[in-house]
Order: sequence, then structure tokens, then C-alpha cells
Amino acid sequence: MIGFRNRNVVIDKWRLSMDPLLPIVLLIMAWALSERYYPGVMFLENRYEYWLLGGFTAVFITVSIVVHELGHSVMARYLNIPIERIHLYLFGGMAELQHRPHRASQEFLIAAGGPVASLALAVISWFIYDVILNPVYLPYYFFRFLALINLLIGLFNLLPIFPLDGGRLLRSLLWSIEGNYISASRRTKAIGSFFIAVLLILAFADYFFIESGYALVGGILAMYMFYTFHTGRYELNYAPRADDLIHPVTHQHDTSSMVKDIAEKRSRVIRRCIFPILESTDQIQVIEGRHIVSESFDIDPFSVRPAGEGDLIDLNNPQTWQSSVSFNAEWLPVYKDEVFIGMCDARELRFWMQQNGGVPGIWSGP
Repeated sequence: MIGFRNRNVVIDKWRLSMDPLLPIVLLIMAWALSERYYPGVMFLENRYEYWLLGGFTAVFITVSIVVHELGHSVMARYLNIPIERIHLYLFGGMAELQHRPHRASQEFLIAAGGPVASLALAVISWFIYDVILNPVYLPYYFFRFLALINLLIGLFNLLPIFPLDGGRLLRSLLWSIEGNYISASRRTKAIGSFFIAVLLILAFADYFFIESGYALVGGILAMYMFYTFHTGRYELNYAPRADDLIHPVTHQHDTSSMVKDIAEKRSRVIRRCIFPILESTDQIQVIEGRHIVSESFDIDPFSVRPAGEGDLIDLNNPQTWQSSVSFNAEWLPVYKDEVFIGMCDARELRFWMQQNGGVPGIWSGP
């Protein structure tokens, strides 16, 4: 099923968004291919044929990027990690997950999915142009370029620089060896910095001494890698305290008002929450967000039930957040010393508590 939602393309459950300037980049690519690349490798009688071929190729470069991101997405969905959306930037794309992989093997497989998809598309394109077609046909040159560009996309993303797929593969390997996500992220940052420094040194050496003619290309590549690494450093540095992971609520004694307040800030997560019944004094009772009337935020008393395993996180009780517990919603209430202190992304809080060997930081409270 294909539809549109908030200027995003929705295919079944896949949500695709793109940078508003991407069509301009496509036009520039079409111009470069039709005026610079294809006239150098083939002869056509009519100029519009170059533009037709160049435009078609530019579109399929974007399709290749989508296929690359779908490789990540399919693997993530196979591992039961939902995809928030696929977003296309000016020079690349990203498959955004609803929550981070919580095991090294998951991060490895998801990171590998993109390059595998690109290299598979390169092999298919190579087979079509080299085995099925011959140079007298226009599609031969199209599939030859498509094979080359997908080979470059696959190999480029394997560079061990975060947040490229190679950087994520490196972190997952270090994570599996060291058993700790935080230290693996720090080592990945150090190794990425080293590779960028090597690229910059090689670009300067080429320009001043080697003079191969590729100094400009090498310099641009090194600067782009530096920019990419700079944008991804926040994830590598991210080591939150409990204050960062537990979101306090402003209405401590009124469930409907609390839900309304959360809806004003994070309306999309209401149906993915389990809320505590704050008016209950005898035992902890909860209600699932899908049972709350969104217009009035009224609580249906017939949908209220006693809290069970997977309905909440108690910071004093590791049995409520250990790996064997299957959470009944993405967002759960958090208790400390038998007092409700806020809501949290349950998987995220569990992940960081496990990585830190307990509660990360000291909850200071509102």
C-alpha cells in the first residue's frame, strides 16, 4: 500500500522522507552525466538522448541509495527492531531505527545489510551488462555505470569511520570482544580519528610531493569524511545519566492530566505506552495507551489492570529490567523506592543500566 503522510511517502509500513533540495542535486547529477560522462564513453546523434540517459541514471543513483538503506531496514525488521523511517539526504541516506540494537551481533548484521545490498545490486548490474548485453545497446552503458556506482557505494560505506557502516561494523566487533558498548564506542572514535588523519596526510602529501593529479579528490574525500565523523561523534560520546533517560511528569496525582501533558510533547508515543494509575493507593495499577481516548484523555476503568511483569521498571529491582523480561510496551513507568518518578523508553533504560552494571548515575528527581 502506497500513500503520503506529512510530505513523506509511505509504502505499507515503510516511511520515506527526503531533503527538499534533493531534486536540485538530481538535476546537477543529470547534467554532469549527460554533458560530461556519457559523451566521453559513447556517441549519440541527438543531444536529448544524452539527457534522457543522464536523467534516468541520476534517478537510479537515488534508487541505489534507497536499496542500500532497505538492506539495513530489512535486516532490522528481521531482528524485530522497528524502522522509524528512511531519510534521503543530499549525498546519502539513513535508516532510522525506533531503538538502538542492544547486542553486538544485531548492530553487526544491520550495519552489514546496506553494503551487502549495494554489492548485490552491483553484481546483478554487472551480469546484465557483461553477460546479457553488448556495447551496441544503450542499456549496456547504463548498467555498466550502475554496477560501478553501487560498487563504490558498498565499498565507500565499509570505511571504518563512524557513522558509516564500516564504523558501525568496527564498533560491533569491538563491542563483542570487550563486552561493553561504551568502551567500544570510545575505541571506534579513536580509530576513526586516526583514519581521517591518514586521509588528510595522504591528500597533502599527494599535493606537495607525489603530484598524482588526485590530490583535490583526496582532499575533498578527507574533508567529507571529517564532516561525516564530526556529525556522528555525538552518538559515540553518548553515555547518559538516569536523569537523561527518565522523563519526569508534571502531574503526579492525576493520570489523565499526565497523559495529556505527555501527548502535547510526544503525541506519537501515547499508543506505545503503559501508564500508571496515579489515583491508585493500594497497589500499582496500569492502563495501556491504546485504551485511552485520545480526544479527552479519559481513563476507561474497565481497561485498568494490576501491574505485572513487563509493565514497569523498578530501579531498585533488577528483576524488572533484566534481559529475560519482555516489556509489554515501548514506554513504561519508572519507580524508585516505591515512588513513581517518571516515564522512560524501557529498552533504552535497560540497555544503559546493563552496560553500566546498574543505574547510570544518580536520579536527582524533579
